[in-house]
Amino acid sequence: MELFANNETVFSLEQLIKSHTAGAPLALTIQLAWHLRQRDTTRALQLCNTIEEKLNLIELNHDEKTQSHARMLLIRAESNWLKAKNDDARTQLNQALQLFSGINDHCGQADSYWLSGLIESDTGNIKLQEQQLDFCLKHAQLAQDLIRSEIAGACIARHKVLKMRHADEEIWVRHIEGLTTSEDQGLLTWVFDFLGVQALHHSDFATAANQNIRASDAALQSGQTARAIIISSNICYSMACLGDTEASLKWGQRALQLARSREWPFLLAISLRQTAEALRKIDQLDSAKELLNESLQILNNVPNSRNYVIVLRTLADIALAQSDYRQAYDYFHQMVTNPIVQLQLDLQCLALRGQAQSLLNLNDLNAALASADAALQIAISNNYWDYQISALWVLADIFSHPDISRSTEAQHKSCIDYLLEAVAIGEQIQDYTISDKLYARIAAEYARRKDYSQAYSYSLLAFSSREKRLNIDIANSAVALQLRLQTEKAISEKEHHKAMVEEKERRTAILEQANETLSILGNIGQEITTQLKLENIYQVLLHHVHALLDATHLSIMLLDSTSSVLTMTYGMEAGDRLDQYQFPVDSPIYYSSRCVRERREILVEHFGEINTKARLPGTMPMETLLFSPLIVGDRVIGVMSVQSPKRQAYQERERLIFRTLSAYSAIALDNAYAYTQLMDARHQLVDREKMAALGSLVAGVAHEMNTPIGNSLLIASTISERTKTLLQIIENQNLKRTELLDYLHNVNEGSKLMLNGLTSAATMLNSFKQVAVDRNTEHKRVFNLNATCQDIAASMRNRVINSGHDLQLDIPDDLELNSYPGPLGQVVINLIENALLHGFDKRLRGKMKISAEKFNEDQVRLQFIDDGNGISEKNIRHIFEPFFSTRFGQGGSGLGLSISYNIVTSILHGQLNVKSKVGEGACFTLLLPMEAPDIVD
Repeated sequence: MELFANNETVFSLEQLIKSHTAGAPLALTIQLAWHLRQRDTTRALQLCNTIEEKLNLIELNHDEKTQSHARMLLIRAESNWLKAKNDDARTQLNQALQLFSGINDHCGQADSYWLSGLIESDTGNIKLQEQQLDFCLKHAQLAQDLIRSEIAGACIARHKVLKMRHADEEIWVRHIEGLTTSEDQGLLTWVFDFLGVQALHHSDFATAANQNIRASDAALQSGQTARAIIISSNICYSMACLGDTEASLKWGQRALQLARSREWPFLLAISLRQTAEALRKIDQLDSAKELLNESLQILNNVPNSRNYVIVLRTLADIALAQSDYRQAYDYFHQMVTNPIVQLQLDLQCLALRGQAQSLLNLNDLNAALASADAALQIAISNNYWDYQISALWVLADIFSHPDISRSTEAQHKSCIDYLLEAVAIGEQIQDYTISDKLYARIAAEYARRKDYSQAYSYSLLAFSSREKRLNIDIANSAVALQLRLQTEKAISEKEHHKAMVEEKERRTAILEQANETLSILGNIGQEITTQLKLENIYQVLLHHVHALLDATHLSIMLLDSTSSVLTMTYGMEAGDRLDQYQFPVDSPIYYSSRCVRERREILVEHFGEINTKARLPGTMPMETLLFSPLIVGDRVIGVMSVQSPKRQAYQERERLIFRTLSAYSAIALDNAYAYTQLMDARHQLVDREKMAALGSLVAGVAHEMNTPIGNSLLIASTISERTKTLLQIIENQNLKRTELLDYLHNVNEGSKLMLNGLTSAATMLNSFKQVAVDRNTEHKRVFNLNATCQDIAASMRNRVINSGHDLQLDIPDDLELNSYPGPLGQVVINLIENALLHGFDKRLRGKMKISAEKFNEDQVRLQFIDDGNGISEKNIRHIFEPFFSTRFGQGGSGLGLSISYNIVTSILHGQLNVKSKVGEGACFTLLLPMEAPDIVD
């Protein structure tokens, strides 16, 4: 039996059990109870009772019955552990372990030791916890269960990494990073949890948050709800360290909600502690203290646990911040005397340093000095670099105190010596940023000694450190924003639905109805968010609002670009469309304005009796009004409102429906606006590309026609002059036969040259006219493929020849298509331009060839081949993407091939493929239908 199973597996198991109308097999029921132990503990225990009753009635062999009884004991033990009844849990656990041992069930023994390790971790018995996890790993390996072995190993590594820079840390990281590709969500929970804790221990809060978000998803997928609570609490702390207060509190609230809903005291205590840490980070000290005191009351049952000590430490730090030094000393002293602190030296170092700070502020300098010295020695002995710096700083504060005795001072270093030593240690730590406050403290000390040069130097270092810290904070904020964007959809939709499902599980008929409603809303959400036109969104929304809610009035108000004016862009009341109406966001009258300002849902009941001025012009009197802000990410884009003439029309169920519809509508409206902007920008860019290409075409044709027309003009002017001369000879009656014959010969030759030149120009002009007309229209007509390509080649001849290259055509004369010659010409010209710009970059005498053949009865294969530079494997996958170009700023727009691909696939209804290797040229293949479908608007 697996240690953890995915939600899909559990769902399939439940469906399989339901399909057995005559009663499910006992083995399936045991599996379901086991996998529900944290998903639905109450139901798991009910199944345990049913299973044990069946075990007493049916005949099984000894090993099977023993194994089943032991597994039920494990489920009950885990339930008691979650309820903080650790003594009962241990009793049941020991009974289960004896039964599993008696039948040599190594998987059962591994699971027993696993649970035992979790219990001892909570109660602070660290040595026993490590021993139990080692036994878990041993039995998992004996069972040849790779997943159980890796989970145990990751859990062991996670606890050992808390001991500060363990020697094997890098080995663990390399091994566990190799497990991130596993598909087992139970294993991934502990893999990502370890990586998150390891990153958090190195103050890499961005990585910690990212890894823990993945761990949280895996935990919920694999039914490890208890782990999900702890991980969510860690994410809360990491987000607070990144400066994302909103996300931090959201994750903290998520952990608290999960823990409170399950009534698991110890996990609630951990959530309270971590959320309090986040509140302390943002200076909400009183709120943090309130949560910590609640956590401490729960943890009083396990005073020797690490969590209990960490709560004391946080309360002590808050007391220091609030200058309550006596209270701070009491908390730190409790830490120093706690047995677990004697085992975990990082906590001992923190406790002694904090005690020294408290005693210093209480003017007990000798005791403060003793505590600070002890903290420093522990930090030095264990290479706790961060803690050495903190202890040295406290010693500096002690020796800067005016009441320090000279005899004591003579036996130690001076204040400035301790501070400089702290800086020297910080400079040795890789990627460590020395605090600007430490530099400023040294500068102040030098200034007090009137060493202004040194004071100035350290002031500059303080400024530099402050600037570096600011840059780090900015980078952290950017990372936090990126994490929020990555998880926003999952948090706002999936977690919303999951939270509702969990709530539905502990409710009766009303919650079952809510489950059905959520399923409907999911489909509605898909329908709404797939729309990209505003009017379509409005119509879909109106249909579903009327189907789900009592809504005589529906209106949507959107913010303008300045976020100062609301405009009712859509309003429907009693079947009639309402006129657009605008009003300021800062209006004290309208509830919509207040909804935007306060960013929250507003329910107004007995509206007709309370505020008639807030009714929009042209609307009916209503009794119940519901307003919801339309929020995308952290942006408010508007307000949606439903209204009913009935009193108390919107209860919790209706408000949930409306809230979900608002969330979907906000996404859809924002997508529609972004899509509109994208389409406008795309059309502008395509038009520019077409105009640029047409300009190049016109210039080339004009240049090509210049020679025959110029020659014709020269011949015509020559004939004109010779004619005038002949007329004068005739008038003078001096005409000779030889002169007349010579004149006639010249005129005959000149006429032939003029006729050839003008015929060439006329042919060029006709080709240009056809190409120009075709390129600027999308009219479908029957055309000869060879003639069309000849016209295109003629229009591009000047551009090709002047570039020093050659273009050949090999197209049968009998290929005729009923398609769109203009768009096809655009594609061919884009391919020629692409070869000239990219394929023949920095080389001459390139060869291009356009060939065509009938592929089958209904299709033609047109190929464009060049012997140019070719395309790298890295780039060939992206060449049809918009704005992808290797020659930006050098003539490349990144649109030519993208436009060509869209023309071939959407207008010509064909296929466009490319094959190329670096140095071997490129081959573009167009597979086109002989008759293209008509374009439908």
